[in-house]
Amino acid sequence: MDNSAIAGAFFADGPASGVDLGLFGRFAGTWDLDCTEYEPDGTTSVRRGEWHFGYALGGRATTDVWILPGVEHGVSVRFPDPAAGPGVWRSTWVGPVRGRTHTFRASAAGEEIVLDGGDLRWTFSDITPSAFRWRNEARQPDGTWRVQQTFEVWRRGSR
Repeated sequence: MDNSAIAGAFFADGPASGVDLGLFGRFAGTWDLDCTEYEPDGTTSVRRGEWHFGYALGGRATTDVWILPGVEHGVSVRFPDPAAGPGVWRSTWVGPVRGRTHTFRASAAGEEIVLDGGDLRWTFSDITPSAFRWRNEARQPDGTWRVQQTFEVWRRGSR
């Protein structure tokens, strides 16, 4: 099978003319990460992974793939949606190994990027050109948030 046709149709070299993809476009490139998973019983595990960001769909969206070997390969497609409000993005994530799909509205919140999925919240923080942090939180029945995962992420070759 030749995947080059679908890759050529899906991926873009950058944003389309007049399309501002800077919110997530700043991450374009290859990153390494350490993922810490937090179990409800308080135990944790740490795994090394990788995250690849780029442009897609005629330069009107960003996409990324994160890989935790032996655990999950996940893909996101994100695009600005002015009809949803100024600075609002739509984001869909698919994780086929664990059989999960999540949809979010994303926007900048001060120096962070917050993806709100109702009972799930993902946050990019401490963002620099060569590193950032990512946090996955789930809403608990009492309304509080429980951290499920954190990523320490650094641009490949910057460490």
